[in-house]
Amino acid sequence: MGKADKIYSELVIDILENGDWDKDQYVRTTWSDGTPAYTKSLITKQLKFENSEVPILTTKRVPWKSAIHELLWFYVKRTSDCTYLDDNKVKIWKEWTNTNNNIGKAYGYQLGKPIMLNGMITNQVHNLIEQLINNPASRRHVISLWNIDDLDQMELYPCVWNNQWLIKQEVLHLVVNARSNDIGLGNPFNVFQYYVLQRMISQVTGYKLGTLTLNINDAHIYERHIDPLKEQIQRDAYPAPELWINPEIKKIDDFTINDFELINYKYHPSIKMEIAV
Repeated sequence: MGKADKIYSELVIDILENGDWDKDQYVRTTWSDGTPAYTKSLITKQLKFENSEVPILTTKRVPWKSAIHELLWFYVKRTSDCTYLDDNKVKIWKEWTNTNNNIGKAYGYQLGKPIMLNGMITNQVHNLIEQLINNPASRRHVISLWNIDDLDQMELYPCVWNNQWLIKQEVLHLVVNARSNDIGLGNPFNVFQYYVLQRMISQVTGYKLGTLTLNINDAHIYERHIDPLKEQIQRDAYPAPELWINPEIKKIDDFTINDFELINYKYHPSIKMEIAV
């Protein structure tokens, strides 16, 4: 069994057995038929991956290319314009795309926004890499997607809103912080994506790959996802696949989807889960 499947199954069981409902409250999210999308959730869950194998689920198919496309859209393209997603037939942001075909000042906008640091104009991604290489002992290697001045101009507030990078003994560790995590649909995407990002940053900075930790403030399962998830976690998991990343890429901006290949990814069929908006 892949380690990611085991961690995921334990998380799902924990939420189902010990989580709290929000049915006593007004909830923002709704289903397509207009009814409230209630959740059962646990507060402050931590998932830790040693990165000895690729943390992608095998108990259902995770659309890994779409996950990497979204990651490249954020961290390489650094834009909120959805043209890149459209060109690559990635539809995961359609529910939050405005009439200008973008998602406002969210995610990629915050990563690409020009900032002045140390007398130079840069952006969060380029600054992170420069500081990791030249100031590895720092505990300030932080990327923030939560800009309070821009929240009212975002189509969706960032769920994964912050990440911190730490170097110890020439090993690059990543801590990802999420204010909210949809365990049925979002979590499998997010875990795999940030593993890929960690591999990318490790490659362009020259550090060894360390641990990946995901801190989730509100880990929740939507009511209509409960039965599909109960079915999913009963499946026997397959061994984890391998992820090939083109070793010739030395700059973050040079990565494309063609530089990634998931090898020997064996999985069970997808399980249909409705999106709450």
